Amino acid sequence: MSKLHDLHKLGQSTWLNYMRHNYIMSGEFRQAIDNGIQGVTANAAVFAQTIVQHDDYDEDINRLMLEGIPYRHIHEWLMMDDGRLAADLLHKVYEATDGWDGYVSLEIDPSLAESATKTAATAKHTLYGMDRVNAMVEIPATLEGCDAIRTLAGDCESLNITHVFTITDFERAAQAYIAGLELLLASDCMWRVMPTAVASFSVGAIDAAIDPVLRAKDAPELCGKTGIALAKLLYQRYRQIFFGPRWEQLARHKARPMRPKWTRITPSDPGLPLTHYTNALIGQDTVITFTPDTLAAFQKSGKIAPTLTLDIGGAEDHLDRLAKVGVNLDEIVHQLQAEHLSMAQAQYQALIDAVMQRSVVLGMAA
Repeated sequence: MSKLHDLHKLGQSTWLNYMRHNYIMSGEFRQAIDNGIQGVTANAAVFAQTIVQHDDYDEDINRLMLEGIPYRHIHEWLMMDDGRLAADLLHKVYEATDGWDGYVSLEIDPSLAESATKTAATAKHTLYGMDRVNAMVEIPATLEGCDAIRTLAGDCESLNITHVFTITDFERAAQAYIAGLELLLASDCMWRVMPTAVASFSVGAIDAAIDPVLRAKDAPELCGKTGIALAKLLYQRYRQIFFGPRWEQLARHKARPMRPKWTRITPSDPGLPLTHYTNALIGQDTVITFTPDTLAAFQKSGKIAPTLTLDIGGAEDHLDRLAKVGVNLDEIVHQLQAEHLSMAQAQYQALIDAVMQRSVVLGMAA
């Protein structure tokens, strides 16, 4: 039994933000599942780095080139192939948790985020290509993304809602998800399977943006606390949204709530321990997304206690103190979504470029 299993007993799911071919094929990912990992999210940056620096995908890139697959589509094939392998390994978790966990989450081209129609269509294409019941796709919590969320939830598709930086982002996505479930239940679909959804709240990214402002305003004592405070208040809102007559009507049909998923949990401040966010955000019906480094640190020195619902008054007080020292929290966190969407688009393009560059190297070596 590992500390991850202790988190499971407290109702928290434990996923990993790391997927590459050799990690899956070597047996390391299977061992991580045995140690308590219950899901995995693919990362375009990790794929790009692996393609440039390692030979995990050389054979497949070379074969797909010879088959005439366009450069822009090779990375999709690679990600879906790894996704299917990981999904098969996680299927036992999916079955053991009755579809609550055991998912592989794949990213789609974030440049489509401004079009609900293109986002939904690409998500459907990706899930069709995966052909696994325990696959989900990432949909950004933009206005257009929420339209896609409603459509996809109405089509029984499981979703990972990304780029959530505010409680408003979460609530808007949650309402779209609920509306989609209501459409699903109102349909005549004979093969209805209730989907699941998680909402990825970027905890550490918030402090990375807020803390430099706090230091400039001579308030360093407030650093490293804003992400946790917002996460605690978001969790309170989650419990309000997925409660009451409207939700109970859906729950009677085995609908699953859109759980908060804590991501970007590596502190930007090197003075903070790698367990800083993990230890503070342990709570029922949530997901914690580890990187390999934060997972190792938590296994070594993480503390097991239900901390997410503690000191809600302190979280509210922290936000009040930010306002008193002149920090415009709303302005900063709303800007983060646009900045991180732009960053995600750049990372995704870097993945496409990495395939092209590697194909040139392989062609020269042939």
